[in-house]
Amino acid sequence: MRRRTFLLSLGAWSLAACGRGNDRAPAPTPLPTATRPVATTAPAPTATSSPVPSATPTATDPRIEPIGFPIDPAARLGMVSGVAGNRAIRWGEGPTALEYSRDDQPSGDPDRANRCGWNARLHVEYEGQPAVDWYIPPGTPVVATMDGTATLLINTVSNPFDVYGVSREPYLGNPDRALAPVVPFPGPGGGQGVFVRIENAGYRTDSAHFDIGATAAAVPRDAWLEDYGLETDFVAAFAQLRDFRVATPVARWEVRAGEVIGASGDSGYSEAPHLHYAVRPAGSPNALCPTTEPGFDDGGWLLRGARPG
Repeated sequence: MRRRTFLLSLGAWSLAACGRGNDRAPAPTPLPTATRPVATTAPAPTATSSPVPSATPTATDPRIEPIGFPIDPAARLGMVSGVAGNRAIRWGEGPTALEYSRDDQPSGDPDRANRCGWNARLHVEYEGQPAVDWYIPPGTPVVATMDGTATLLINTVSNPFDVYGVSREPYLGNPDRALAPVVPFPGPGGGQGVFVRIENAGYRTDSAHFDIGATAAAVPRDAWLEDYGLETDFVAAFAQLRDFRVATPVARWEVRAGEVIGASGDSGYSEAPHLHYAVRPAGSPNALCPTTEPGFDDGGWLLRGARPG
């Protein structure tokens, strides 16, 4: 099978570590397509996981800026409980994505700031670039936050914590630094796994660690690139762990803000089922802060103004 594989420059990528997980979470329900990803230990999506699509801009009012949430801001997040060495995620028992991103992630208390997913400052510590995460079940719909060209890319459908047998527990929430090194694996870590990148003239967003089965079902039929489609066995083709800078584009299509672009999962360097979300100016390797955390010059993209339309 001939594939177009992009070897992206290190400066243009963050490590997309986001590696965290709950080994004892309930088993997932079956995914909606036959091309099912590797087994994951996350719960099935809850009713609050489906995002409420925002108003779609008109053709004369394009959404260039990445404003708002890529998931339903009213969805309740999974929340870390327990003490270091015995932590787990209580699914659906955390604050809403809006409350968490507005009130907790900017907090000066690192346990509070990371209890439902890593905040921007922790991403800088572990990955060198700001981003935000939310602990959500696999299969949670993810939407575009701006108009642009969406590309579905795959580094791997596997999770290196499972492949190498490395415990996820030290990475849950605020990591246990004594047991959670930045590079915990003896080989490739899988980077962002399955992810969707949206680009336009002004900005780029990356939404990472998708579930390939549910995401493939959301891809328009005419968006698949040569050699790929719904019939492709993505698990067989992309089970191998690869250098985080290597990703293969498999589909490309035009999207509008508010449209579903895929579904969350647990692929790549992911310590728990979650969505990793990053924003960059077009052509820049430097990511912006999606929240209003202190120490960042240009932040707050999740909470900026009303969406047009």
